[in-house]
Amino acid sequence: MTESVLLTQPVSAPGVLLLGGAEGGLHERDARALHAEGYNVLALAYFGAPTLPPGLVDIPLEYFFAAVDKIASFAAGKIGIVGGSRGGEAALLVAAHDDRVGAVVSVAGGGLITQGIDYRAGSLLDILATPAASWTLRRKPLDYLPYEIRDELREQVANDEPVRLRLAFPDVPEDVTPYRIPVERIGGPVLMLCGSDDQNWPTVEYSQAAADDADNVELRIYEGAGHPLNGPPGQPYTDTLAPGPGVRFEMGGTPEINTKARAAAWSATLEFLHENIGVTR
Repeated sequence: MTESVLLTQPVSAPGVLLLGGAEGGLHERDARALHAEGYNVLALAYFGAPTLPPGLVDIPLEYFFAAVDKIASFAAGKIGIVGGSRGGEAALLVAAHDDRVGAVVSVAGGGLITQGIDYRAGSLLDILATPAASWTLRRKPLDYLPYEIRDELREQVANDEPVRLRLAFPDVPEDVTPYRIPVERIGGPVLMLCGSDDQNWPTVEYSQAAADDADNVELRIYEGAGHPLNGPPGQPYTDTLAPGPGVRFEMGGTPEINTKARAAAWSATLEFLHENIGVTR
């Protein structure tokens, strides 16, 4: 498997596929934390690694299906997928098309298919203005909800202020059908974890848009928390900023609230996996 880390258990155990977000690359630390809980874990990069595309553009869902093949060869029972941010979007999409997946956790993700991220375009505004599909299936790009570049976002970039990237994402359209991920097709329960003050993208609204017509989804909202909910607890956050292409992103929340919410989200993730794919803790 290209650009991945596989951590196996010495005895039969459930398997988890782990997906990061728009930063690209691998989340090996998160994988080791899940492995320590008793899981076989495959951490998978899908762009932003040496042999992979530089951006989130035209990533085949078949690439993820092959990853499920690999983790399934080591795992007992159905597979869990944990994805953060745009990896949450990917996790829901993959699970909706692969009946071997029995549980999904989307952390600060969304239930609508959104525009790709072509980092080759250069500046943030150029990236947002470059049409690109995030995902393909059977070599066909999946329809996506395109970015909108609001004047407020342009002003934040021009003034070198922290950028609230959610200003690039449109409101949920009246007809979400072309973009909605059919989470009700997933062969098991889904947990969506969101911060109410996520300034990276409208995770609550986009998750709710998919959850509304599904009875297998639990949407849990952390009041006052921003975007950085994904991963095991670590050092406390000291600010709410993150680096971007020539900008600083405002992620929302406060350092204290985000630190507590991340710990709560990790605990919720472990409990959900324990209940639904059967690891013995």
